[in-house]
Amino acid sequence: MFFKVLGDKDLDSFRTACFKSLLIILAMVTTKSVRVYTTKMLTVGWRKELCQSIHKLYLTGISFYRLVILDSKELDNPDQRMTSDCSSLTSVYGGIIADLVVVPFTTAYYTYQAYTRAGWLGPTAMFIYFLVSTVINKMLMAPVVNLTVNLEQKEGDFRFKHMEVRSYAESLAFNGSAETELEKVNSKLMDVCKVQQKLYTRNLPIDLSVNLFSYLGAIASYLVIAVPIFSGQYDGYQPADLAQVISETAFVCIYLVYQLGQLVNITSTVAGLAGSTHRVAELMEKLKEYQKEADYDEVPDVVISNDIVDDVATGLLQEEKSLKTSYTNDQIKATNDTEFYRLTDVSFSAPGSEKNLVVDLSISLTEDTNLLIMGPSGCGKSSLLRVLRGLWDHTGDIWSKPDIQASFLPQTPFFTNGCLREQLVYPDTAVEDDTTDRKLVGLLELCDLSGLVDRCGGLGGQDVTNWYSQLSPGEQQRVAWARLLYHNPRLAFLDEATSAVSEDLECAMYNGAKEKGITLVSVGHRGSLRQFHQKVLSLGKCGRSKMQGVDSYNSMQSLVVENTP
Repeated sequence: MFFKVLGDKDLDSFRTACFKSLLIILAMVTTKSVRVYTTKMLTVGWRKELCQSIHKLYLTGISFYRLVILDSKELDNPDQRMTSDCSSLTSVYGGIIADLVVVPFTTAYYTYQAYTRAGWLGPTAMFIYFLVSTVINKMLMAPVVNLTVNLEQKEGDFRFKHMEVRSYAESLAFNGSAETELEKVNSKLMDVCKVQQKLYTRNLPIDLSVNLFSYLGAIASYLVIAVPIFSGQYDGYQPADLAQVISETAFVCIYLVYQLGQLVNITSTVAGLAGSTHRVAELMEKLKEYQKEADYDEVPDVVISNDIVDDVATGLLQEEKSLKTSYTNDQIKATNDTEFYRLTDVSFSAPGSEKNLVVDLSISLTEDTNLLIMGPSGCGKSSLLRVLRGLWDHTGDIWSKPDIQASFLPQTPFFTNGCLREQLVYPDTAVEDDTTDRKLVGLLELCDLSGLVDRCGGLGGQDVTNWYSQLSPGEQQRVAWARLLYHNPRLAFLDEATSAVSEDLECAMYNGAKEKGITLVSVGHRGSLRQFHQKVLSLGKCGRSKMQGVDSYNSMQSLVVENTP
């Protein structure tokens, strides 16, 4: 347009061309800005939907426990897959979706325009050019996908190593082994950098190819218009008219090449997208596999109450909200109304091991009869609680009373982000209420945590992200006891739940549970625990077990001491 009006020195037409061009530019700017904004909003929506879907699969039943603890070797870094990989997938997809939607229409438009100006040669030459570039880029892209997946895995391992240092900073400081961890952290960094170097080396030919074909497009457009010019098709045109034809034809062909080039450029982006997509899809497939297995499994009448506490160190889980767990043999009936659990010929081993920790265990747990589980380290005491919770497989039959509320309290409790009130009533919703607050303050006093209220700025004070760094191990156990006493279940399973507190506090907390009528099943080594229980289950090596009254157990221990030389 401008070539002709300037060549003709037509001022009025020049003004009209400027005005029309300004309108077109404003429309294009608005359209592109709205497109970018819409794409970003879609990206946020896609990430929300994708992550919520994965979270629902991940935090249903014990899928998260199986993925993190039992099957950790099969699938690395699930947390990274749900955070950075999902974010990368949706962001990259959002970046190319607009081109994938718009480019076909613009390509069709410019193909028609090129045909009307340059005949069949124009679009044909451009499409051949595009096909050649696509084939070459496709060949170059193949090795990049696997390297991208490998890089994401190494990045996850590197991030996890730093998270380890952050989570256990105090233990590391006590050990004085910072130099050792420095070597290990740098080793993980080197793994990342090596894969990055390989990936970037593989990306170099792709970048060269993409940039080469992008710039060659300009020459290709002039080659198309050169054919009819040198063949004499435009010999009768005036210079201004010929300049307009060259300008318009070159512009149309360049834009056709540009639109096709957009698709070529997407290939390098898709290479990175493929890695994140593979990792997220792999995670979802695994979680759906767990879901199908859970649907086919028998669901018994075991109900476990509501305080999910996942202790990665001990593999325990606490849940306090009427959650059903897969157990067998619904036909077994309780002999009396006070029976909570009955185990018949139960045997189990650690996941991946063929050696049984406990063999043919048959016991009954009844109301108001506290049971203490004792034995040497590694004999299966904590593992028995995992079996009762349904975290580990077993043989034999486990029956439980329908609708019984039970809590599992591990040695290291679980704390979520939030204020002190939220920790005490978890997983219930924390609501500010004078009656409830007085009850919570009383439980904190019982557990010798009165000063914690002031430290936290009140029950509803500061929102703490990491309670593990704010509380000592003993305080963590006492907060967990206050939470247990608040929920007041009928039955509580305790795994070394007082190992980090003094014996006088242990006595106060056990007496608090006794006053509330909570039946206790405790795992522990302390002799002071016997006074709070009526029975003792002794587990030994080679899967042996023996149930007896606490008085009988004490008598046997006295005989052992007396006969010891």
